Amino acid sequence: MPLCTNCAQTIPYLYTIYHSVNNVRLEQCPSCRAPADPYVEHDALVVALDLILLKPEVYRHLLFNRGTPPRKVEETAPPRGQDDDGLQREQCAEEKRVAAAAQDSARERTRRWLIVRVGAGVVLVDSFVRWSRLRRVDDGLLRGPKSGSSSWMTTSDGEAAVAFMHILLGCFVETASFHGGITLASIVVLRSLDCVARWRKRVNPPSSIRKQLRYSHISLCLFYSSLTKFLLLVVLSIWGPQIPKDTPPPASYVYKMPLESPLWHLLDDDVLDRTWLVRNLLGGMSAGFGLRVVLDCHPFFTSLIILLGCVVKTVVVSLVQEFVGPGNGVAETWLAYSIP
Repeated sequence: MPLCTNCAQTIPYLYTIYHSVNNVRLEQCPSCRAPADPYVEHDALVVALDLILLKPEVYRHLLFNRGTPPRKVEETAPPRGQDDDGLQREQCAEEKRVAAAAQDSARERTRRWLIVRVGAGVVLVDSFVRWSRLRRVDDGLLRGPKSGSSSWMTTSDGEAAVAFMHILLGCFVETASFHGGITLASIVVLRSLDCVARWRKRVNPPSSIRKQLRYSHISLCLFYSSLTKFLLLVVLSIWGPQIPKDTPPPASYVYKMPLESPLWHLLDDDVLDRTWLVRNLLGGMSAGFGLRVVLDCHPFFTSLIILLGCVVKTVVVSLVQEFVGPGNGVAETWLAYSIP
């Protein structure tokens, strides 16, 4: 069943269609008396902007409500000449259960196919960002497999394509290991919380989000949470920080600050690695916030899940780093940007 994006309570329908596709009325949540899902009427740009801003309402819309069928006005009135006895009500209830099970199975297949499509795009963007970042490292780092002393920027198209495919496969393995570690850690943490609640004899009914939660929601949530991270990484890959030159500036441009502090030097381009901060710090915060909405548990446990997923990813990346770029420091650079 869909959820109210405001209070996260289950509702039967999100909106009602009256005789025409353009005649739509949003349903009101019986719990909070607010519109159940205003994103039904919003376009993709508004959804993307709210997703960048990490609003919990847009996560509930994309993960739990998108694709749910509406209620049509013809379905509200019962057919004429139909007896409302107990047997008929049981048959209708059984038909509704069968239809709900079939609908849930169809939505699960659709969600898995969406994970494949979104994951392919995310891995491709991540590969481009890694490739553009490693290109700007020292000339001796990125070299083709058979190029000798020439850097990757001056190799042939075939060797550059092989090197990019290595990065693409490395990004795929890293993403799969991170999602697998997060999913496994989420299962362990949620089941441990349930066991502790039963041991303390404080078994509360699961929330509406926990009832609708599937394992595919976790991976899809991580992909949606990475939108902000990759948007900033693409911007940094196009307009990267300027590399300081050894030549001093002209004397007329020299300006001495009256206050000298070592803290100001931490903001220099050669000290502060913005790409690492965006990829790991901002990416981890976005993933933790998304998991907080999906798993409906304390932020401490979502932080623990993110930490365990990063540990699994780091172990896997350390095993495949030589495949991405053997020798010349490429593997070390790859590992440095993969470790949080």
